[in-house]
Amino acid sequence: MTTVALQIGSASATLDASRPRHIIGRDEQSASIVAAHPTVSRRHCEVYLENGYALIRDMGSSNGTWINGHPVGQQPVQLAPGQHVFVGHMPLSVTWSGGGQQQGATVMGELPADLKALIDARKQQAAVSYSTPPVVASSEAQNMTYRRQGSNDNGVFMIALPNDDFTNDMTIKGFSEFTAMDSETVDEITIELVEVHKKGPRKGHVWDRVLVKKGPWKCKKNDRVPMPFELRVPQSTSISGKDVHWEIRGCVDIAWAYDVEVEVPVTMHNADVEKVRDAMGALDLRVDSIESKPMGQQFLARFEPPAQWRTQWNIDSVNLDMQYLGTNFQIMLEVDKKGAFSKDRRTQYNVELSTLRQASLQQVSEQLLALIQRMLSL
Repeated sequence: MTTVALQIGSASATLDASRPRHIIGRDEQSASIVAAHPTVSRRHCEVYLENGYALIRDMGSSNGTWINGHPVGQQPVQLAPGQHVFVGHMPLSVTWSGGGQQQGATVMGELPADLKALIDARKQQAAVSYSTPPVVASSEAQNMTYRRQGSNDNGVFMIALPNDDFTNDMTIKGFSEFTAMDSETVDEITIELVEVHKKGPRKGHVWDRVLVKKGPWKCKKNDRVPMPFELRVPQSTSISGKDVHWEIRGCVDIAWAYDVEVEVPVTMHNADVEKVRDAMGALDLRVDSIESKPMGQQFLARFEPPAQWRTQWNIDSVNLDMQYLGTNFQIMLEVDKKGAFSKDRRTQYNVELSTLRQASLQQVSEQLLALIQRMLSL
């Protein structure tokens, strides 16, 4: 199993199966690895494990994320031993161990002078590019029926969505609009998709973050800044429920004044888990509960059997443990048949996600029934 140790400055953390993602940044509230350095943005970059590999992506930082002198954008880039990795001006140490795809570590050292000059030049160019006031265009928000806004003395920030109901592995297309209530300097405007789980990080886990407007720029009173945005919903998502809720969070980062923030609650589904749930329902096995683990990698479900199953086979329940394993979906079934077995019967079934998604509900039901019958005949 791949284990990756991360260290930046005096802060350190580990990437593994129990914590496969970390955000590096200056903000103690939203970053899981806090790097208190002026060249590190509040939410600078994200490092995560996927299919045994460590990946990094920039989250719209001012000073950039760099590998071997090349900038990392919002598209993830694979980390590897021997690379020189910098978060702003700070070196990032990455060390691989365990039985994963790689072994070794990145190379630590001082920020090269030519890279520092490149970072400074890029920042100056960005300041010039965004120094003029934004062009105010007609708002598209009126075409979207679900709208929320946050405000203070500095301005009003609105997020508009076509609806408030989404599912895994899709793209959320929305529209945002900031209206200045005073003359302000705006550093940036960002929007995030956040999962808040009762058993997860207190402030929630940020799945995607978009920089919809990079500054700084000057806003006068009543200036209006309309901006479309897109957020990627991950392949595996926890299902909204009593322990889980999802939010789209927007922030207008205003220099030397209070930020303008808005939180938009949304409902999240998981089409893969719900397909399995419906297939069990087609067998007259009624769902008793579905528990989503933090960050949507694992789901535990309990199903109550029909009366004839209880009588004929003495089944108390059928339990499912469902997990995402890269491009595969694993289903662990357990038949709870008290009094008949010394131990409950279990079996495991792995299916490619593409196959599961293309299969009909009847095909999934037939496969699950065959697995249950096989367990009962053992």
